[in-house]
Amino acid sequence: MRIEGVRVTAGRRRQAIADAARAAGLGEIVRVHREHSDLGVAVALWFLASVGSVPAVIVSLIMLSEDSTTWQWPLLACATAMGVAYLMTHVGPARAGRQWVAVADGGLVMWSRHFVRTFAWDEAQGIDVGSACNLGDLRNSIALRRPVGAWTPRRVTGLTITGLVTAAAVWFTAVPIVLHVLVGERPTDLAHFARMCDGGPPFGRTAAYEGPAPHPIAVYSESPGDFPDFHNGEPPPEPDTVQLVGCARLTGKASPNVLKTCSYEGGHGWETYQGRYRIDVYEARTGRAVTSFDLDGIGPDDIGGTCPPFISVPKNAKGDSNTHHSEPSSDSYRAKLGPLVNG
Repeated sequence: MRIEGVRVTAGRRRQAIADAARAAGLGEIVRVHREHSDLGVAVALWFLASVGSVPAVIVSLIMLSEDSTTWQWPLLACATAMGVAYLMTHVGPARAGRQWVAVADGGLVMWSRHFVRTFAWDEAQGIDVGSACNLGDLRNSIALRRPVGAWTPRRVTGLTITGLVTAAAVWFTAVPIVLHVLVGERPTDLAHFARMCDGGPPFGRTAAYEGPAPHPIAVYSESPGDFPDFHNGEPPPEPDTVQLVGCARLTGKASPNVLKTCSYEGGHGWETYQGRYRIDVYEARTGRAVTSFDLDGIGPDDIGGTCPPFISVPKNAKGDSNTHHSEPSSDSYRAKLGPLVNG
């Protein structure tokens, strides 16, 4: 049966479909299948999200290996594209107007804003049901000549997978980025704090410098890597517990005298002086300056007489002397930082 020129508002669509089923003697409606959008935008988004998923994972892994705290951005962009494509496919407009296919006890009702068509099961065999959602269940109903039920294992599985994927995408990509934007970054590695010594931003989601001791600190020099352990042999602090960041900068020589001279082939030399460093301490959460002090490198009593087995010099360089400055000892750091950390 076909009824032309039917105009029904969206709020009464299901009621209109149910009325059409009863009028045709098909009984009650069991489930309704929405036609997917056939717009090119949805297809293009699915294509871009699918093709871009591999580069997004690769870029995120590279960012993670480089200690980036925002490595989730590429994954979030890919997940967002997939989410928009999914919504466009299911709720976006159809080029010729959306069609709904309802499964009733005795057959099918095909409804759109232009017409209503009803089919008994014998008439429904072989009809084109388009790109309706849960197409497998709809085709099973037609083949079996009866409704397969509103909540089939296929539908429950599909919705469960969609829900789990959505929850994982939100939890592992969207939530960290939202917290990063609204609250601040959360350090996941001690190496992250080194950027504050170059004027980089603080970390809004690390511990505040307040309350009773201890006040964990991470210290960095101008050369790569952390300073020797100055926590009295204790394990280094967890990144999100760090309250203070110390930055050591070489300011000159503590003494004009050479501590040690080493000679190498080609007339190259290596001269070591006692260095003088300025230690600036900042609060990790806000970047607020806490204190500053000077600290000298190890002196002649501790320098030792062993020279490096080799040094690096520019290619074709003529013999010259390279200058090196001794760094403070672990004991020196503990003596200066101990009252700050444990006070």
